[in-house]
Amino acid sequence: MQKFISKEASKLVNSSNINYLKLLSNKSNNGKSFFSSNILFINNNNNNNYNNNNLTNISFNNNNNNNNNSNSNNNGNNNGHNDKNEYSNFIKYGGITATFLALSAGAIVSDEKVNDNNQIPQLQLPKDPNNKRERIIVLGTGWASLSFIQEIDLNKYEIVVVSPRNYFLFTPMLTEATVGSVEIRSIIEPIRRVLSRLTSKPTVYIEAECTEIDYNNNCIEIETHDGGDGRAKIQYDKLVVAVGSVPQCFGTKGVEEHCIYLKEAMDAHKIRQRIMDCFERANFPGTLEEEKKRLLSFLIVGGGATSIEVTSALYDYISEDLSKMFPHLAKYPKITLVQSADHLLNTFDLRISNYTEKQFDKIGIDVLTNTRAVEVKKDNLVILRKAHVRPPGEPINATENPKKGPEVSIPTEIPFGMCIWSTGVGPRKITQKLCDSIESQKNNRAITTDSTLKVLGVPNGNVYAAGDCSTISQTLLMNRINEIFKEADTNNDNQLSFEEIQVLFKKHAKEYPQLSPYSKGFAEFFNEYDINKDGFLQLNEFKRLMEKVDSNLTALPTTAQCASQQAKYLAESLNDQYGKDPSTFQPKNFSYKHLGSFAYIGSHTAIADIPQTFTGGGLGVWWMWKAVYLKKQFSLKNKFLVSIDWVKTTLFGRDISRI
Repeated sequence: MQKFISKEASKLVNSSNINYLKLLSNKSNNGKSFFSSNILFINNNNNNNYNNNNLTNISFNNNNNNNNNSNSNNNGNNNGHNDKNEYSNFIKYGGITATFLALSAGAIVSDEKVNDNNQIPQLQLPKDPNNKRERIIVLGTGWASLSFIQEIDLNKYEIVVVSPRNYFLFTPMLTEATVGSVEIRSIIEPIRRVLSRLTSKPTVYIEAECTEIDYNNNCIEIETHDGGDGRAKIQYDKLVVAVGSVPQCFGTKGVEEHCIYLKEAMDAHKIRQRIMDCFERANFPGTLEEEKKRLLSFLIVGGGATSIEVTSALYDYISEDLSKMFPHLAKYPKITLVQSADHLLNTFDLRISNYTEKQFDKIGIDVLTNTRAVEVKKDNLVILRKAHVRPPGEPINATENPKKGPEVSIPTEIPFGMCIWSTGVGPRKITQKLCDSIESQKNNRAITTDSTLKVLGVPNGNVYAAGDCSTISQTLLMNRINEIFKEADTNNDNQLSFEEIQVLFKKHAKEYPQLSPYSKGFAEFFNEYDINKDGFLQLNEFKRLMEKVDSNLTALPTTAQCASQQAKYLAESLNDQYGKDPSTFQPKNFSYKHLGSFAYIGSHTAIADIPQTFTGGGLGVWWMWKAVYLKKQFSLKNKFLVSIDWVKTTLFGRDISRI
């Protein structure tokens, strides 16, 4: 019976217009509270004069007892009897019945075993007063957020998820959705459904944008992202920032106005729409030849995995589907990929880069390496080929090789019907705002953390960051070279023996992760830098060795794999830390382990770069790529839908309808 009442109360609350909450919070001019004592919506309005920018203060009372709860309910009932007229508008929104049922069932809801987020009115965020769990607010609904929630112990922590995006997106297959190989909704999963499946206890989700992180007072400020004026503050015990990143144009003029990014689900929809726009306009009677060539010229700027995969997906779409539907236009489509570096896929093995470039050359995709996009106009991309410096003795005609670039850089324009920009990522507004509020992180492009993912510069030490929005601070050995040399020189002879350096490396391996690769086979490195071959390293020789060690420091990749590993590490670390003295607890440092990378390169061919296991490409790797991505889908529903999409594409081709 109690379970039935709580469900009916939630139905009434959710079905009523949200304005009943506003009416309830604005009812009194005396600053009284109208909700249960578990959470207070405090009305600070006086005669419609709004203070604090209409900010609703959401405070959580953890110390209320049962008597306080009952008194609060009784006060609410008495107020309702004293002034019935004030509820007349409220009744129109179905509020009074739903309110009494919700208040009377508040304790029942907190006792529910079923983790149904929809039963919890979002704005109330109910919390059991007797609950001793610490509250962790997680910002974001991407790979890092969900991996963290999956691993955190909900018997120790209470989770509140805040994000303007109410679904999880399987980003590795976003390029497939740009051409309809899979549908967008096949690779997304509602976050409430995900949380219900992952968590054994109620986990609250709020669809909102975090606009302020007040780390001094342990609270965040949120507001609705749909144009409304709703704002609120929520307290936390710990905060995990996993908001991801946004596409970066690096200040290139015209990108925002004339290019399409590929980062979110709606971007894939825009690209799919634009492709059909180009073909339908080119098909219009009377379209000139030059205009047809321009409309069906597709440019992709960037040479990373996303750029490669969207280029390949576009090639398949045109060659397998659109060329059959528009046979008279089949000779016009042209795909060009612009890369500023000298190779594609710089993060992969060089053999993979060469294999990809040969594949693109084979299927007719133009690749312009050593080429920088300097401006994007309405129908043209302005590029600048990097000048080729001719080595002494090289024939002049060799500099005319297009792959090497011209001897003199001259801006040229390439006409296009669609230009996709995928050159890198940058910080979101909240990321930049947090960095600017910390003196030691001003002007940073990402939140800097220590090796335990704790944000540097936060006095309370309870803010963490993971995923694309963060970077781990890396200390250079060269900054302390003299101090380190003196420390290693235990016998004070101004030179270091093989044994002394071995001891030094083992001692500082955790503090300086760049030392780890040199712990094995160190004799080879020692002999290489022992220039005078006396069996010792003097200070100048030791400096050269340390410069080599520091040169191996690289930033963590902005991939789903890295974000997931960071989040899993952080959850396990907080689980171990629970109940222990933070001043004495020392967690292990995070260490990223690259498990391998896949990329689709068109015409049923994929490449794989798996460390110490496999490096190569082909049809077999394409099947492996499909199998891995299918297995990594977040739910059985997604696996089923993706499988059906692939079968439909194979049997009937991609849907070319423009919706």
